[in-house]
Amino acid sequence: MPAWSQSPPVAAIEVPAPDSEAFARIEATRTRETATLDAQEAACYQRFAVSACVKDVQSRRRAMLAGLRQQEAVLHERQFAAQGAEQLRRTAQKVEERKQQDLELQASRPAQQRDTKLRAQQEKQAEHAQSQAQAEKAAVPSTGLAGKPLQTSTSTSTSAPVAAATAPAASGLTPAEQALNRAIFARKQADLEKKRQDIAKRLAEKGAKPAAPLPVPP
Repeated sequence: MPAWSQSPPVAAIEVPAPDSEAFARIEATRTRETATLDAQEAACYQRFAVSACVKDVQSRRRAMLAGLRQQEAVLHERQFAAQGAEQLRRTAQKVEERKQQDLELQASRPAQQRDTKLRAQQEKQAEHAQSQAQAEKAAVPSTGLAGKPLQTSTSTSTSAPVAAATAPAASGLTPAEQALNRAIFARKQADLEKKRQDIAKRLAEKGAKPAAPLPVPP
């Protein structure tokens, strides 16, 4: 992430913890002073001027309780302020985290788009290569005449006419040209055989010895 896009982290706010010890001290003071004033009020009834003594004790009791309540109010205000500050800090932290997530998401989108585009190009190239390979395979002839496979190798049992008929296959001729050459060659062979039979027939009619078969051209 670029430096300018990163916001400084939210600083932790110094939040004073609730002063439970202060509340305990106030409560202990209240209990202690109340017991003392109770004892003093009880002693008033042993005196001649009971009313004046009791009023004095009650006045001091009210002052003591008012002072303690004021201290408790201050502690409660501190608690409320601490809780409010903590809530603000958490809210600011969540806002900052959301902002960082949005920035990271925006930064990652170009890379994701590049990856998606690259995968699409690779798939398109693969499909094109597959289509081209299928087209080339379909263009290569796999069978000869009458649906029979073409002979591509020469064995000792292959005759010379067959070898001569299949020889044009290595010259790069089309299947139609190869078939035409084989038909011409077969017609020539048939004409030669017919001439040989005609000669043998004429010799037989004249009583002569039939001639030997014509040699097969190489």
